[in-house]
Amino acid sequence: MGETVPFPKNYDWYKKEAMDYFLSGRMEEAIPFFEEAYRLEQDELLNTNYTTALYQVGEYQKAKEIADDKYSFYEQEESLALFYTAILIKCHLFLQAEQAIVFRKKKFPLTDTSEENWSAVQELLEEEQTKIELEKQKKIDYLLKESYSLGNKSFTEQSAIMKELEEIPIEPFLKAVKPLLSNPYVNGIIKATAIERLAIEKVAGEFDIYWMKEKKVVRPDLLTSIKNHAIVQEVLSLLSERVEQYDPTLYQAMVQEVSLHFFVLYPFIDDVITSPVEWVELYQKRYDNSFVETTEPSLNSKRMEEWMQRIDQELMDLV
Repeated sequence: MGETVPFPKNYDWYKKEAMDYFLSGRMEEAIPFFEEAYRLEQDELLNTNYTTALYQVGEYQKAKEIADDKYSFYEQEESLALFYTAILIKCHLFLQAEQAIVFRKKKFPLTDTSEENWSAVQELLEEEQTKIELEKQKKIDYLLKESYSLGNKSFTEQSAIMKELEEIPIEPFLKAVKPLLSNPYVNGIIKATAIERLAIEKVAGEFDIYWMKEKKVVRPDLLTSIKNHAIVQEVLSLLSERVEQYDPTLYQAMVQEVSLHFFVLYPFIDDVITSPVEWVELYQKRYDNSFVETTEPSLNSKRMEEWMQRIDQELMDLV
């Protein structure tokens, strides 16, 4: 007799293979069979074994997803309620876990054993919270260190670090941005990103900034975000009015460049774009072959055109 080949949708076979691996402690190998068996039949006992295997290998989010399929079942028995609470903790859903501990300790009869079990879960919660706080602080310390040497890195590396910096609390963020704002080798777009967060959070005080090869001072609490800046809104409105109506493709291309230029100019957009109408005309002259100037460019327009060339050079330096 040859070896028996299991039928692809044989629930009993998948379940048997899963449990054989599970009972021998080979969780990684059990999981694919649990997955196939559970796909065919959402049995409650199978659910708990599948969830346990996922928990044991550290797949906590997936474990919660499977457990949630039978959430009411996990509420019926104290041992399962304990297990589900542990899953919440490992998923870092600390508030839910705290609420679950309080609620379930009241729900189930309190014995010496159950008190001991819930105390163990409480300890797990505190340990996990401490672990996460230590990891966060370690990451903050690393980012603060990186912020001092940001000018030595490529634009791609600067962008990646700034993205992480934006996620940390405002106090350490302030410590990080002060050195990078005054560093002449940190890209202007990175600085604009930092200042915009300070502006959104209405941070008071003066910050020294090296901007477009000039030393300046900025007050974030007096600024708006880039998208809410009056000149930005007026320029985009003019572009839509003058270009989008007859050439949507050209309009999209122009908006991309205009938006990038705003980032380079922020937070001193007002100092450069003194006439939104003439600023838009400079883009039209650059990209729209059908655009015809009706008057001689003003001194103001020429000055803004020089600024646009400086922006081009700034962006070329990124390459």
